[in-house]
This record gives sequence, C-alpha cells and structure tokens, in this order.
Amino acid sequence: MNREAEARHERGIKMEWVGLTGRLAMLSRYKWWILLATAVTTIIGALYVSRLPAIYASTATLLLENTPSKVVSIDSVYGVDASRDEYFQTQYEIIQSRKIAETVIQELSLAEQEEFLPQSGGGFGVAMVKGWFQYLVSGWFGGEPEPLQTEAEQAFRLQQQLISEYYDRLTLKPVRNTQLVSIQFEAEDPVLAADVANAIGQAYIESYMEDKLVATQEATGWMRERLETLRDNLRTSEEALQLFREEAGLVDVEGLLTLEGQELEKIANRLSDARDRRSSAESVARSVSGSSGSDLEALAALPEINRHPSVERLRDAEAQAEQKVAQLSKRYGPKHKAMITARAELSETRTALRRQIRELVNGIQQEYRSARSQEATLVDELAAARRNYQGLSKNESRYRELQREVETNRQLYDTFMTRIKETGVAGDFNEAIARFTDKALPALLPSRPQKGAILGLVLLGSLVISAFAALIHARYVDVISRANEVESELSAKLLGIVPEAKGISGQSAIKTYFDKQHPEFGEAWRSVRTAFTLQHMNSTGLAMAVSSALPGEGKTTSALSLALSLQQVKRVLLIDCDLRKPKVGKMFDLPSYQPGLTNALCGTHSLDQCLYLDEESGLCVLSAGTVLSNPLEALSGDSFRRLLQQARAQFDVVLLDTPPVHAVSDALVVARTAGSMLFIIRADHTRARLAKSAIDRVLENKILLEGVVLNRAGKDAMKAQYGKGYDSYYGHGYEQRDSGATPRESAA
Repeated sequence: MNREAEARHERGIKMEWVGLTGRLAMLSRYKWWILLATAVTTIIGALYVSRLPAIYASTATLLLENTPSKVVSIDSVYGVDASRDEYFQTQYEIIQSRKIAETVIQELSLAEQEEFLPQSGGGFGVAMVKGWFQYLVSGWFGGEPEPLQTEAEQAFRLQQQLISEYYDRLTLKPVRNTQLVSIQFEAEDPVLAADVANAIGQAYIESYMEDKLVATQEATGWMRERLETLRDNLRTSEEALQLFREEAGLVDVEGLLTLEGQELEKIANRLSDARDRRSSAESVARSVSGSSGSDLEALAALPEINRHPSVERLRDAEAQAEQKVAQLSKRYGPKHKAMITARAELSETRTALRRQIRELVNGIQQEYRSARSQEATLVDELAAARRNYQGLSKNESRYRELQREVETNRQLYDTFMTRIKETGVAGDFNEAIARFTDKALPALLPSRPQKGAILGLVLLGSLVISAFAALIHARYVDVISRANEVESELSAKLLGIVPEAKGISGQSAIKTYFDKQHPEFGEAWRSVRTAFTLQHMNSTGLAMAVSSALPGEGKTTSALSLALSLQQVKRVLLIDCDLRKPKVGKMFDLPSYQPGLTNALCGTHSLDQCLYLDEESGLCVLSAGTVLSNPLEALSGDSFRRLLQQARAQFDVVLLDTPPVHAVSDALVVARTAGSMLFIIRADHTRARLAKSAIDRVLENKILLEGVVLNRAGKDAMKAQYGKGYDSYYGHGYEQRDSGATPRESAA
C-alpha cells in the first residue's frame, strides 16, 4: 500500500510539472506579444510618471488635553466629557471639520496657490481624469451637455473642489496609546505643506478658545436674563407668603397647631371618660328600670344599690337592731319597754333603709341624665376642636407651600447669582485644549511619487497581466499548436510534425519536398514515413485515406508529400478521391480530359489507362477524372472496392486523398473501404474541439486511425518538439536520391 501511495504521489507531482511545463510552453509561444505589451505599458507608465509632480509631506504633532485646569467650576457651560472614550475621536473629527478647513484655506489663501487651481496639472489630476471620463461617456451615450452655471454656482463649485483637494492632501494619524495626534499635509511646495499643517493645528486651538468664549458669553447673557425673572419670582412668592400670614392671622403656625392638637387630645380623653361614665350609669339605670319601682326588696337586691356604702351601713344597723330585738325577746315580753324601744329602733332603721334605696334610685336616674348630657356636650366640643384643627392644618399646608416656593426661588436665585459671578471671573481665562509638541518643518525630500517603485509595479503588473491574458487566450482559442497537445487534447497518436513551408501550391509542393536549401520540410515527411513504415513492417498492399477536419489544413499537400517520401522506398499510388474539389491532377499539370478515378469506376477506362507516372519523382498518380453528379454513390459502390483491391495488388502503398471529414461524408466512406486513415491537423489553425469530433467520427465508424500529422507547425513548435538545435541540425547530408527505377509511363 505504501508503494502504491508513493507511486500515486509521484504521478501527481509529474502531472503537476507537466501542467506547469505546458503553461510555460504557452507563455513561450506568446513571449513576443507579452514583451511588446509589457514594453508599451511600461513606456506609457514612464511617460505618465515622469509628468507627475513631486509631493512633499510635512507633519505637525498636537497634544490633546483631556484634563484642563479648573479655575472655577464652570464645566457645564462649555465642553464635553473628557472621561469618555469618544472624547478623542470627537476631537479628531473637529480637526477635520469643514470649519477648520475653510479657516485654513482663507488664512493661507490656498485658492490663489497655483497647485490648488483646477486648471493646474498636479492639483486636480483625479478631477481631470473624471472630467475626461464624463466627456467620453457623454459622447458615447449621447448625453446632453450640462447647462450653463451662474457665477455663484461656479464659485460654489470651485470652493467645493478646493475643499475636496484639501481633504485629499490631509492625513490625520492618532499616535496609538497616547494623547498625541499627527497632522500631515501634502503639497508640491514643502514650505506650503508645513504652513498648512501648522495652520490646521493653530486653527483648531483658536476655534476651541473662540467657541468657548462665545459659549461663555451666551451662557452669561442667558443667566442674567433668567436672574431677573428669578428675582421677580422670589419677590412675588415672598409677598404672597406675607399676605397669607396677615389674612390668616398667623404668628406662629407651628405653636398654634401644637396647642390645638393638645386641646383636641384633652377633649378626646374627657369624652372617653364621659362615655364610660354614661355607659355605667346607663347600665344601672336600665337595671333599675327593669325592676318594679315599688318593690323595694327587688331594688335592694340590685348589685348597684346593694353594694352602695349607705345601704350597706343601714343593712348593718338593721341587722344589729334585729339581733337586739331577738335577744330582748328572750328576756322580756312584747310589751316591755326595752322591747318596744328595740322594735322602734328596728322599724326606724328599716324606714331609713327604704328611704335611702328610693334616694339611690332617684340618684341613679339623675346621674344617667347628667352623664348623657355631659357626653353630648363633649362631643360638640370635640367636633368644634376638630374643625378648628383642620382649619389650622389647611392654613399650615398653604403656608408650607408658599414657604417652599419662596425657598426654591431663593435657591435658584442664589445659584444663578453664584454661577454668573463664577463665569464672569473665569471669562478672561481661556486655556487651550491642545498644544503643539512639534511644529511642522519643510520637508527636504518628496514623499511621493516613488517613481522607481511605480515603474517597477507597472512593469511587473503589465508582465503578469499580459502573461495571464496570453494564458486565457490560449485556453479559449483552443487551437492545436504543439505536438504534445495532439495526445493530451485529442487522445491520438502523433505520427509526425511538419514545419511551415510558405508558398506551397501546385507543383511547388514537389519542389519543396526536394529543396536542398530548406531540407527540413522533406526531412519531416521522411520522419513520418519512418513512423508509418515501422507500424507496417513487411506489409504490402496497404491502403490509407488522408483527410482532415476542415478545408485549408494541407491534406492534399500532405498526401502528396507522404507519397513522395514513400515512393523513395516503396511502390506508391496516390489517388485523388476528393471528387468535389480535386487538386492532385492540378499539382501535376494534368489536363482536364485526363482519365482518372471516375473513368475507372464508370468502366470507360481501365485502371492502367487512368494511371499517370511523374517522371521526375517516379510517383504514380490517379487523378479524379471526369466530374460526377453523385460522387458519394460512386465511392461507396462495389466498383470502387474492386478498383482499390486491384491497386493494392499492383502497389505496396495506396494513398487516397479525401475531402475533409466535417465537410462531407466521402472521407469516412473511402477510409472504411481502405481500412485506415491518416489525419492531418494544421498547427495554430484547427480547433481542438472540431478535430476531436472529426476523430471521434472516424473511430465511431470502426476505421483504424494510423495517426495524426501536425502540419505547418511554426519554429517554436518544432523547437519544442526537437529541441533548440533543430535549425542547426537538420539540412546536413540530405540530398534527393535517384531511385534508379525507370519512370512509369501513363497507360492512357
């Protein structure tokens, strides 16, 4: 498994290098175009860069204070919360604000500087390019020209362009983890760049101080206006409080309310006692009323009367009198004086007891009425006291309300008075929010453009883009240019590659093959002959059709050249099977009446009568013959098959020049009869897709594909196939060799 994995890895690396080599080969084919495009682009870039003005950059550094000194506490009048993270970002935006920009432009008269004028070349290069682009777009799409502008509109536009140019040259760079900020400005004049950078920082500082002063003055004026209103409000509230005191007769609201509360509490306590007394008297009165008023014994039995001290005392006296009568009754008789006296005392005591009980009953009724009357009186007194207390409470609430209003107005008045005094004292103190740590100085060397780097980037970029465009072109043009593309794109065997030979037409094809000054053409076909011969060792009677995908790929010239090369070692017959556009006869200057293939097929002439022997090359040729109206039927019949068998018997190799595969189906019919086909592809001309489909048609018809010949290849393709020494190697020792055979004469 490890060996298989290593083998797959090696194959992957090999395929990767093959793909890279192919791309390098493609770039090599387009090298002159790539170099030309790179040179033109670089020259244009150099001309443009040479006209770019030198730009100098000067930098001023500001320290932003986030904890300014506090003479008095007036932070809320002007400023922002310096403790927040957004503070420094806010200051950066203020430095880049339009107000600062307009101030600097006006102070330094930048509108009068030549490099800032719209018509100058360096000041508004981007604007000029935009203007040219808009002009071209309006010309292409028929846009209407802009309407004429008034002087005010033109001035406004110029001002906007000037501000835009100002911002394009300004760069603000906060120094990380510090309170420093760098203000960088670019200009063609180094002194101007330094002046603008310093002016921006100074304008920012003065803008803050000016805004702070204006805010202080506005705050002071507003507070003075509010102070007058507060003074009037305080005076009005004090007068309302005094008037209420006089109307209510209040001297000490708190003391009166306390006394009234104490009195209300006393009356409430007295009422509670009176209610208890009335309740007790009412209970006794109800008990007495429930008993009969004439039944003294029942009245005497009531607890309220029985427990009365006078009743208890009389009951004790009655008991003593009864005891005395009982004792004397044992000693004396009823008429005894002592008995009579004792009974008289007893009777008097009982009479006093009854009288006391009646008095107590009457007293109870009287006490109940008195208690009820007293309770009603106290209820009235309590209601009156409550009404008086509630009145005092309302007066107190109103008094407190008026008093709070007075105090509030006094506090507001005092606060504003204090703030006005603080603001007035601090108004003359104007501490800056920032200060320069380093002022800008005129630069000695320009910061941009870096012409060398720009030219290097232009050169590299144009080279890369040109190479990429070449790869894209080679990818989508999809033509067969190299020998290796035959196998990779067409999956077909390459039989040979033939160089470009200009001016081949008619008999020049024969002369070119035997040309000693340019032997590479003939040598290429001899290489094809060798490859073909090795495929068919010791074979005779071979028949092979020669065709291509499209017209103009040199199939007829290729068939003739291959026939000439094979004729030097074998007996060869070249048959013109392209009955629609025959060319073989014209190459040998045969007359139109020369009998040929069609005459032999029709039976008007025999094969030997139609053959033509070229005395110079010794090659036998069978031209197309008389033009037929139905060439496909003639080539697909038994006559053509018998004729081909007869030719095979007489010659070692029979080559059949056929029409293109995509043009008509004649080539497939002839190749099917012959048994094999040689496919011709013109380098840098034939589309791989079309060649692939033509070869597929050949294979689908079960025709043996002998191979592919890449015809009319350029020097780069030849060098890619045979190496750099191709030009110096070929052409030595190759001369036309006399076959020694007697030229075959025409049987016609």
